[in-house]
Amino acid sequence: MRTRFSGFCAIMLLEFRVEGYQTDNELMKYKTITSLAGILTLINAGLFLIAPVFSLGLLGQVTNNAGIMNTRLSGACALGLGVMIWLTRDLEYTAVRRFMSYGLLVTFCILVLIDLNGVLTGAINKLGWLIFVADLFISLGFGLSIFTDRGRHR
Repeated sequence: MRTRFSGFCAIMLLEFRVEGYQTDNELMKYKTITSLAGILTLINAGLFLIAPVFSLGLLGQVTNNAGIMNTRLSGACALGLGVMIWLTRDLEYTAVRRFMSYGLLVTFCILVLIDLNGVLTGAINKLGWLIFVADLFISLGFGLSIFTDRGRHR
């Protein structure tokens, strides 16, 4: 299962590029990475908002009322991010897509560092590695859209 997921993400990353001009094929690749990021973010947000104790339990943690409130606050932020990502997946304007990619790259890179810290310090269990890998692949996808020649403004 883990190999199949990693292979799927790697294929998606290799296909993803943002051109200096708009083509249907390039929009589809941008749409693929933003759709994936949006869906995963919305799922995370839903779990954190609706079932914070369950979602923290999946990560091997128990919590108190303050932890539940903080988890729900994180879920609210993730919901806003997920909606923003989902609504911008069909953008046809290359400059706006590039600006979105910059913001999302920063966001997902910070998430990768937080995920790694959580796993290495024992704050979350081994399921944290799956979250780390997913956030890493998504951040690489947005990074490729910016730092490859095709993502740069011509």
